[in-house]
Amino acid sequence: MKFAKQVLEFNSPRLVTESLQGLCYAYPHLRLDSKHNVIYCANVDEIAKSQVTMIAGGGSGHEPAHSGSVGSGMLTAAVCGNVFASPSSSQVLAAIERVQSPHGTLVIVKNYTGDCLNFGLAVERAKAKRIKVTMIIVDDDVSIGRTKGSKVGRRGLAATTLVIKLAGAMAATGARLEEVSQMGSMCIKNAATLGVALDHCHVPGSSADSHLASLGPNEIELGMGIHNEPGFLKTPLTSTKALVATMMDILIDQDDPERSYLDLPFNKADHQSHKIVLFVNNLGGTSMLEFNGAVKEAVDYILTKSHLSLERVLAAPFVTSLNMPGFSLTLLKIVDPKMLELLDYPVKVAGWPLAPAHEFVTTKESLSSVQPSLTNKPATLQIPQNPEVIKAVIESAAHAVIEVEPEITSLDTILGDGDCGHTLKAAATAILKILPSLDLSSASDTIIGLADTIERTVGGTSSAIYCIFLNALAAGLQQSPVPKDNRVLWATAARHALLILQQYTMARVGDRTLMDVLTPFVNALGSKEMSVDDAVKAGLKGAESTRRLTAKMGRASYLATEDVLTSGLPDAGAWGLAAILKGLGQAIDSQS
Repeated sequence: MKFAKQVLEFNSPRLVTESLQGLCYAYPHLRLDSKHNVIYCANVDEIAKSQVTMIAGGGSGHEPAHSGSVGSGMLTAAVCGNVFASPSSSQVLAAIERVQSPHGTLVIVKNYTGDCLNFGLAVERAKAKRIKVTMIIVDDDVSIGRTKGSKVGRRGLAATTLVIKLAGAMAATGARLEEVSQMGSMCIKNAATLGVALDHCHVPGSSADSHLASLGPNEIELGMGIHNEPGFLKTPLTSTKALVATMMDILIDQDDPERSYLDLPFNKADHQSHKIVLFVNNLGGTSMLEFNGAVKEAVDYILTKSHLSLERVLAAPFVTSLNMPGFSLTLLKIVDPKMLELLDYPVKVAGWPLAPAHEFVTTKESLSSVQPSLTNKPATLQIPQNPEVIKAVIESAAHAVIEVEPEITSLDTILGDGDCGHTLKAAATAILKILPSLDLSSASDTIIGLADTIERTVGGTSSAIYCIFLNALAAGLQQSPVPKDNRVLWATAARHALLILQQYTMARVGDRTLMDVLTPFVNALGSKEMSVDDAVKAGLKGAESTRRLTAKMGRASYLATEDVLTSGLPDAGAWGLAAILKGLGQAIDSQS
């Protein structure tokens, strides 16, 4: 995976300050000390009078950590250093002085040398000024083994946000400084995190050609740090299911002397169940589509473990690494019932899920569980047909489009969004799978079955177009009297279906779409002078014509006209329908 060659340009020396200003614009409950890059609550004085205040921070680039945790129920202030660089002790001290409270102040720090030293120095300077303050250090990374981390310790990762959440709720409920600190320490002791990255992140202001060694093709790195630090294992990219299983195996392993940090023993005799929270963190560069797939696999894994009881699932970007493609998994063992109460405590911050679940359930009522009544199903007009012939035609058309999928995908990748070939192949594969269960003795029922299969299997524009046409074709077969010539029946129904489809799309012949294939095919099919083979040839000729057409509909219409015309490529959707018609024609010829 390569970095983007272009990134947004900012005045680098002011990037962090400008980002914090933008955050304050978006969230009016925040205020900014721009001299020290400290984000704090607008009502800080009111908070300080009534409760323990809390501070966290570190280098920028991990947003929403930790400025996104500032607000009611979590942090009172966050101190922001330059990208991946610890803030100075003077910045931290300014934050402590701004939020100091007679009830005390808790400072939460991730375990990195610069952070520990600068925050530690600030705490000592504050104590010298008789400010009541204490500090705890988060170290939840399991990729650092006990031997390697004997002195430097484990790195602080996503569990930092969990520590802030639990300690913040504790402080908001009026607990003493010692109690707030103890809750934070309890969270640290019972949390473990493991991350995976597909590549390093891009640091603003640095060259796109990073000095860091990129991972090889189809290679991932377990345990890569949130500052591009190397992980402990490079391994070939595998399925998300297998990857998540590997990560979870490491997190719950009780026998690894280096990385067994969570006490989650499995004992068949006493059937003990350990309550846990799953905390899934997007490292910044993973699409939410892929990210939620990883969440699903992590949950499924936990549900297979009888000694684990999943109490909550929280998933979002919490502690990122700029645009790093990857995610981390954190398990929090619940050793005190109050931990769940504090986790559920309502907050008003930018970086916590707006509506987090206050329980975990595996069963959800779905629309598919409600079956429609079939008692009033209208009688079907039986159109005489040979089931074996219909089966052969459908199979031939499906195999034809599957065979040309790579070509269609290539065409759509160059002049579209790249999904047309995959969509057609998925629909064709599903049809072949469902074909043995279709009632091939009824033409209209067969067509409706095909449409339903396509609709259930794939989405998008082409799916809707095919399904509208097929449903209208089935209706046309039902509405027409059965003539002596079966060809006339199908031609009439196809003409009806085309007219219905044209009510839903403005695409016509000449617009460089599949209509350049479908329309001439249907028109030729209705001509007494032309055979089915002639109709198929008319459709194929229409597909070829799209090489010379200006795109007026579809994704290609957004491209420069010159780029489309000079490519000399046919429309992907038209090419896919042409393959279907070719397969259909070949099957009919072989049966005649």
